[in-house]
Amino acid sequence: MGKGLRATRRVAALLLTTTLTICAALAPAAGPPARAAELPYRLEPAMTSAIGADQRGLVADGSLIVWQDSRDGTPDIFAYDLDDAREFRVAQAPGYRTQPAISGSLIIWVAGEEPGRRTIEGIDLTTRTTITVTDQPAEVADPAVSGNVVVWRERRGGSWDIVGKNLATGERFEVTRDPVNQAHPTVSGAAIVWQAYVDGNWDLYRFELGSRRVEQLTDTPDDEVKPVVAGSRVLFRRMPARGGPPSLVVRDLGSGAERVIVSDHMVMQGTMAGDLVAWEDWRTGLPDIYAYDIAHDQTFAVARSQQAYAPAVSSRAIAWFSRSDMRRSRVQALALVERLPTDPRDPPAVPSPDNMYVSETKHFMSSGFKSYWQAHGGPALFGYPLTEEFTEVNPTTGQERIVQYFERVKMEYDPNAPEDSRIALARLGADLTADRDFPAVPPTENSGNRRYFPETGHTIAYGFKEFWEKHGGLAIFGFPISEEFTENGRTVQYFERARFEFNPDATSEDDKVMLGLLGREALQRLGWLPRPPIDTTGLLE
Repeated sequence: MGKGLRATRRVAALLLTTTLTICAALAPAAGPPARAAELPYRLEPAMTSAIGADQRGLVADGSLIVWQDSRDGTPDIFAYDLDDAREFRVAQAPGYRTQPAISGSLIIWVAGEEPGRRTIEGIDLTTRTTITVTDQPAEVADPAVSGNVVVWRERRGGSWDIVGKNLATGERFEVTRDPVNQAHPTVSGAAIVWQAYVDGNWDLYRFELGSRRVEQLTDTPDDEVKPVVAGSRVLFRRMPARGGPPSLVVRDLGSGAERVIVSDHMVMQGTMAGDLVAWEDWRTGLPDIYAYDIAHDQTFAVARSQQAYAPAVSSRAIAWFSRSDMRRSRVQALALVERLPTDPRDPPAVPSPDNMYVSETKHFMSSGFKSYWQAHGGPALFGYPLTEEFTEVNPTTGQERIVQYFERVKMEYDPNAPEDSRIALARLGADLTADRDFPAVPPTENSGNRRYFPETGHTIAYGFKEFWEKHGGLAIFGFPISEEFTENGRTVQYFERARFEFNPDATSEDDKVMLGLLGREALQRLGWLPRPPIDTTGLLE
């Protein structure tokens, strides 16, 4: 198969040249940098393992973080489950186990101490079923697993080849059989990627399980090493033949397009899950952990302890080893927690007239919402913003709309509405009282102090009527949907988009009527803000 690899190299070189030419032709003209999109998650401390020794091979998938640890003098496989905050030895009985790999609840490892007489075994943590991948001792290393497919390196005739097995069917298959060395197999779905040493340097190759076809992915004078395939992408390090720091590169397996993530300083082991890449970064001269979100084109620091190395990443967390001395270390992890629109934001490094930062609640207002807020009395009427702008689906129409919650109201933007009414208050008053019954009242004759609305069968009167008319009336607040009544010791009245409250103790006449905190109450119902403590006064008397 050695000649086949070299022939594949020539074809790949032509394809790579063509791809680069097309990409250059399609590259957009230079322009001002776009504002970075906000990451949809935040990082929160998730776990710190017990102190271990000679920890290696950190991997993760979902809520499980797995690693090799010699804390008892012999290497074995340990895991931590983020869901139940539990650290445990993966196998029931101690053994000599190294080089773990994980896919879902399936954990695979190399078993055996004697070189050349090792096997690949595993366990499904959900069923506690043990897995036998290879039953004949051999020189095996570097297993990787995706679903039911396990691949590994196996030395045969003095060189390393890539071998695989389908656990569902029991079929064993060859990926390579070649006198050149193959290393670092990785698998995701139907794609198996590895590095092969051909013509004096390392290049990447791909094997498709369906077609059993081998394709060369890279063909440069540089060394492309340590691939990690995830979905339709492969991450690898490119070591320049001319010397200098390596590059961390993500390549699209479909188009062949490459994206260089970092290239101006030393980087070590990289890993990838979904859109998230993490790596060991030496920009300070000591190891830290950095990450890059592909979808949002953002790089950010994860751990800057300067003793953090060999990260793993899953859809739930970023983990790494934190070294305390040359032999002892711990596993640490940060959880990827969905970022809510209510999460506070940091103030901008450079203030912008288009984006107003409200320090009282640590949120931004921009564009039309900011203008609407300012034009209608700002905090005095609507309160401060409690969220950022975000998109939600209208449960009635199924259409998306941009909204922002404030302390007393919720604003929404409807691009299909007439231009002068595209921004309006949402129907929070009606939505939050949908399960309540406000009986209509008989029609009454309108006067200077009272007005009847046949549309809802309710009236407004005196101070509430004056406030309604002064601050925008129907266009702002909508129709009344209740009469005045006492709620929580205060006179209130609900409207389609707001709740009026009368405060007789206000020192100013202008403050005796104000809007209730419907925006805050709506967010509390969503679970995005904590609910107020329950008043237990008198309950124990």
